Amino acid sequence: MEAAVFFDGLSSRRRVVRLSFADRLEIFGVEAPDGAPLASWPYDAVRRVDGPANALRVSCTTAPPLARLELRDPSARADILRLCPALDGPGGAGTVSVWRIAVASLAAGVAIIAMAWFGMPLLANQLAEMMPYSWEKPLGEAVDGQVRTLLAGHACESPPGIAALKKLVGQLQGVADLPIAPDPVVLQSGVPNAFALPGGRIYVLSTLLTVSQTPDELAGVLAHEFGHVTHRDGLRRVIRDGGTSFLIGLMFGDVTGAGAVLMAGRMVLSAAYSRADEERADAFAVSVMHRLGRPAAPLGSLLHRIIGSADDMVSSVLHDHPLMADRKARLEAEDIPPTGPALLDASEWQSLKHICNR
Repeated sequence: MEAAVFFDGLSSRRRVVRLSFADRLEIFGVEAPDGAPLASWPYDAVRRVDGPANALRVSCTTAPPLARLELRDPSARADILRLCPALDGPGGAGTVSVWRIAVASLAAGVAIIAMAWFGMPLLANQLAEMMPYSWEKPLGEAVDGQVRTLLAGHACESPPGIAALKKLVGQLQGVADLPIAPDPVVLQSGVPNAFALPGGRIYVLSTLLTVSQTPDELAGVLAHEFGHVTHRDGLRRVIRDGGTSFLIGLMFGDVTGAGAVLMAGRMVLSAAYSRADEERADAFAVSVMHRLGRPAAPLGSLLHRIIGSADDMVSSVLHDHPLMADRKARLEAEDIPPTGPALLDASEWQSLKHICNR
């Protein structure tokens, strides 16, 4: 019989041994064949573990975890297979065929895709509703630097322009009553756009001020972004697009980690809201403008004007907020003649349009 090899699990010593198949599997050293066995393993505690193709390697659940017995002799291997009833039971690592690995990998892939496609949107909706505003606001504050870096634009802070912007936002907030007070920032940029981050931080890019002809047009855009804030659309996008990375951070209370910040910043500049989100934000904007006695149609006019000049633009309000024909028609259908006072006077409007001028 070909000798077996034994490792006791306590040292790295390799021992050549002989085996005795009595009431238990007894392992004797060949240098002391008549002495006490090196180990005595109950048959029902023997388990198969990974080993070379031409050998049977086993362990024992009652022995040290690293103890191993390697058998190359066919008759000894046959005795082990015959006498050990739980060779592939718990605690073992039986040989796994390639097809089983492939099936398991495919099943895992399908589960991941299903989770991303169906599970994350549902989970994002639930988490966005439950997440405290005290967590949402720091996420928006943390991503501010990332957004400014990606846009490569500085903040516009002309005092008269800032005063006019705060007045306009204050009037909108007076009727919108957002759960988080909006925090507007104007950034120097050649892109006509506006967008909101989780936590109420709202960005107006300077070219949007250039193409806006009236305070009502700009107010409509801001009211639309207020709709995304109050519906927590941005937060849902962060959770949905961040997937497991965001959820792991959330589990440990880290919603402002580097991964979430980088992902949220890029998401703001690239991913679009769903059509349902846009329709809700439009409806919110119409409601806000009507409460102020101001028309809603100027929002559609501004977006239509941007369409005509967006051919050579990488990004714009058009790209982040797709303008459908029925959307413009709906804004016009819900329009009312102005009954309230102008949101800004002529001087304040000019100050806001030139907020980036020093």
